[in-house]
This record gives sequence, structure tokens and C-alpha cells, in this order.
Amino acid sequence: MALPEHLPTLCANNTGNYTRVDNVFCSEDLAEHILACNTIPTQCPVCTDHIPIRTIIDVRIPYVDQRTRWNWAQTDWNRFRERTKEEIEKRPPARELKDIDEFNDALKTLDDMFTNLIEELVPKAKPSPYQRRWWNIHLTEMKKRANNLANKSHR
Repeated sequence: MALPEHLPTLCANNTGNYTRVDNVFCSEDLAEHILACNTIPTQCPVCTDHIPIRTIIDVRIPYVDQRTRWNWAQTDWNRFRERTKEEIEKRPPARELKDIDEFNDALKTLDDMFTNLIEELVPKAKPSPYQRRWWNIHLTEMKKRANNLANKSHR
């Protein structure tokens, strides 16, 4: 119940008695977003017996993390493969690694090479404050199918 108890919502025309016949129900989830719920007798229109109820709900959209990210879908993978091959050919030939330090050095070199290639060739995605990172193409197709079935059921 969003409207606090003991607030009258009706003034009987004949007797002038105040009673409560109107209620404002909401789910627990919605109740967390209600900023105010109250009657406003001063804004009661002429010749009506019900008292207006004002409910203020917080409907601000939560903003998504605005960090830029890589747009892998727009990457020119042929160019990426060519540049990877060029970078690998610039390196000394492969050799057996003798210890952990050599392995870690080789790994860091390879990691740095790919990091540079990604920064050079993979475009950045334009972040949207309304993006839903959990949404994907599969869900879009399922939603279209559900809408089509809903439309067919009403024909």
C-alpha cells in the first residue's frame, strides 16, 4: 500500500464526512521507487467528491559504465592477420626457452605485440548510456518470434 493509512480519499457530498474508499496498491519492487504518495485536497476539482492522489515515482534510468571498449565486430580481420604476420616476421626465429624468466620475457613480448596491434587496428565502440550489455542478437530474434506469435494469437 503506497498511500499512508488514515488519509481520507473521499468527502461525501451529502454529509461532508471524510472516508477512505480509494487505495494505491503497488508491488514491493515498485514501492522501493515511490518518492511520495499523498492526497492533495487543495487541488480537488469543483463538484467532485474524490480527493486527488499524487504519487511520485523515481523512474530515472540507471546509467551504464561509460568506459570505452573494443568493437570486435567492426574489426577488419584480414588486415589484422596480415599485420600479425608482419609483426611475427620482424621477431627473431623461435627457439627453445630454457627457464621461467625467458618464458615470461617471450610472453610479455608477444602480449605487447598483440596489445599494440589491437590499439592500431580494432576500432573503439561508441558507448551508449542506455546500452544493455546482457542483450544479444539471440534475444532479439526470440523477442521478434514472441511478438509474431502474440500478434497471431489476436487475429
